[in-house]
Amino acid sequence: MDGPVITEARAALEAGDVTPLLKWVPAQNEAEIRRLFADVRDIRSQSEKVQKIADTHLFATLVKVHRASEGAPYTGIKPAGNIDPAIKAADAALNNGEINQLIAKITHKIETGIRERYDQAHLSLSTASKGVDEGRHYVTDYVDYIHYVEAVHHAAGASGHGH
Repeated sequence: MDGPVITEARAALEAGDVTPLLKWVPAQNEAEIRRLFADVRDIRSQSEKVQKIADTHLFATLVKVHRASEGAPYTGIKPAGNIDPAIKAADAALNNGEINQLIAKITHKIETGIRERYDQAHLSLSTASKGVDEGRHYVTDYVDYIHYVEAVHHAAGASGHGH
């Protein structure tokens, strides 16, 4: 309920202007969103209950259409306060024009994750040849370390499209 699509939809409803919402949906869905927005604007003054239902329908439709355009499934509207801290930080960087803090936080988190897994795998490597159980313990730590590095490397090289 506090993501950028719904936040902008609330402001658009209050201003009576659908235009800011259209950037969140593909061109082929524009007419649908324009019609729905007009319908919601027409009925929301009937009562507080009608307004809440109509607004929620608009929000859900916008999010569903937006998510579909990214190839992501619609999983419903989440309550306020559920935005991932990384997304909050990325949005804040866009809004305040300062990227360095975001980069430092993410870089530190990645470095910490690699170091912790490396340290554990390196420690268990030293006892891996003492027996089968120790060897298996090492393999578990090794796989965790390697998969983490692989996932980070893959994410760093990803295009960034979609959620």
